Amino acid sequence: MIAGVVLARDAREAAAKIEGSRADLYEVRLDHFESFDLSPLKPYAERLILTVRRAEEGGYRRIPEEERLELYRRAMELGPRYVDVEVYSGIAGEVIEEARRKKVGVILSHHDFEKTPTFGGLIGVLDDMEEMDPDVIKIVPTARELRDNVRVLRLYEQADNLVAFCMGPLGRISRLFSALLAPFTYASIDGSAAPGQMSVEELERLLVMLNGR
Repeated sequence: MIAGVVLARDAREAAAKIEGSRADLYEVRLDHFESFDLSPLKPYAERLILTVRRAEEGGYRRIPEEERLELYRRAMELGPRYVDVEVYSGIAGEVIEEARRKKVGVILSHHDFEKTPTFGGLIGVLDDMEEMDPDVIKIVPTARELRDNVRVLRLYEQADNLVAFCMGPLGRISRLFSALLAPFTYASIDGSAAPGQMSVEELERLLVMLNGR
């Protein structure tokens, strides 16, 4: 499955972008929103991943943690498929607790825009995440050399509920393999949201070339 990344100023614009796309899921980045009436997204709730990305991990703007927590709570009223929260943020535990009450799936994530840690470092992050028992684990470092892709892809031997790939131009190969190994992976629907990210159409074409579908 492919999750299309939606960057928009508000829910109405996000809904229009979803309507014009053909991804399986949609990650809507609420940190890009200028207003927070989320009702236009209600018809797509079962296919939504909602996140309020913190600035330290690629968020559009710096939002205080208490404000981010409140936005997550409002987002969960929509009944999305998942919310995505960073494992090392100050609100991860509270977001997970609220998601469990609301019966919303949890993606616990970690993004490193500087590097790919050693394999032992990646395993340490994975262990920290597994302790919090999320539905999906997402680990996304940045490739500085081609072998970083191999290091990240080895994580698939350690967990089944894992989405892992590298950002950056050198990480594109791991994005393709993640589409084959992960429960879903991410692609852009109207312009890259992260370094090295492919479009939905590009990723679909490559998957057809690899396995005929």
